[in-house]
Amino acid sequence: MKKLLVVLTTVLILSGCSTNPESLTLKGDIQNIIISSVSEVPGKIIQMNKQQGELVKKGEIIATIDNTNQKYLVDQLQAVVDMKKAKLEELEAGTRPEQIEQASSQVEALKAQLDLLTAETDSGSSSVAIAQDMLDTAQTNYDYIKSQYDVALNSYNDGIIAKSNFDLATFNLDTAGNQLEISTRQLQSAKIKSDQGLKAAKANYDAAIAGLNLLQSGATEGSINIALADLNQSIAQLNQAQNTLSKFDITALADGIVISKNFEIGDVVIAGGNIADVAISNDIYVLCYIPDQYLDKIYYNQELSVTTSQGTQTGRVSYISLTLEYTPKDKQSTSDSNHTASKVKIAINDSEGILKSGMTAEVLIPLISK
Repeated sequence: MKKLLVVLTTVLILSGCSTNPESLTLKGDIQNIIISSVSEVPGKIIQMNKQQGELVKKGEIIATIDNTNQKYLVDQLQAVVDMKKAKLEELEAGTRPEQIEQASSQVEALKAQLDLLTAETDSGSSSVAIAQDMLDTAQTNYDYIKSQYDVALNSYNDGIIAKSNFDLATFNLDTAGNQLEISTRQLQSAKIKSDQGLKAAKANYDAAIAGLNLLQSGATEGSINIALADLNQSIAQLNQAQNTLSKFDITALADGIVISKNFEIGDVVIAGGNIADVAISNDIYVLCYIPDQYLDKIYYNQELSVTTSQGTQTGRVSYISLTLEYTPKDKQSTSDSNHTASKVKIAINDSEGILKSGMTAEVLIPLISK
């Protein structure tokens, strides 16, 4: 929540006898409480429902940020929750014969796939063996061209061959070297893929075996509890994603009027960006300064008389600054010898909405004795 900053005029009027003053009158300006409608998520604004000067109700959408990706995430998590609910219901209902048959078929298929990958690796017909053969060939070719290069280098140094012949030998050596490097990388990649493929195949097979054993033995209380905990975790993730999705709609936190709009459709806002400012209806205060020598005469929730051009009504002290400030020279009164004062706010309930920000008000403070 932020407050609108204004230039304030403080006028002190002492009534009664100068040796025994009975009251102190402070003149200040009426201000609205301002609430910033801040975005908690980043993104592009795709809709702006309220313009500056328009009235807004609490909960009304002021602007909407593109939420496409977040919607996809919510849909994905909803699908996961639905799947885990179905799984839990199956565990609670028990295993059907066709489920065991299907799981057995899956185990056999994964076992055949694992055996095939293992056989290919053992027989040398795998992609690793092929890459190794290509590397061996590239190495042999490089060694041969390197020997030719050495001969050409010696001949060039002895002046037997021309520089063009030596350059050709150098080019052939570089080409062979590049091919050797490429073949080396291909072998490394093939080994990684083969190793990952075998590990994945073995993991899938082991998981299928475990699943089949679980089906054959039937669901235990422990497995049902685990499935339930897994479901609850996914539900919590879904709720979190849905909560984040709701943040893409920037809503008004209170009834009021839009006094500033800081973005337009198509603008990109960061998290924490202030989309608009809303002045709260009927929630106003008088902002004024009280000289520090009178600070002990006021207290929180103290009822004070507030007079404006619209009449007199009762307000209450809602804020007293703990920091003394120097009153500007042209705002000082003749009685303010030290020129220091504390900021004070007097809250007013303007249920009829007749008071406006910027209007001048006078606050009467009784100089009570402690």
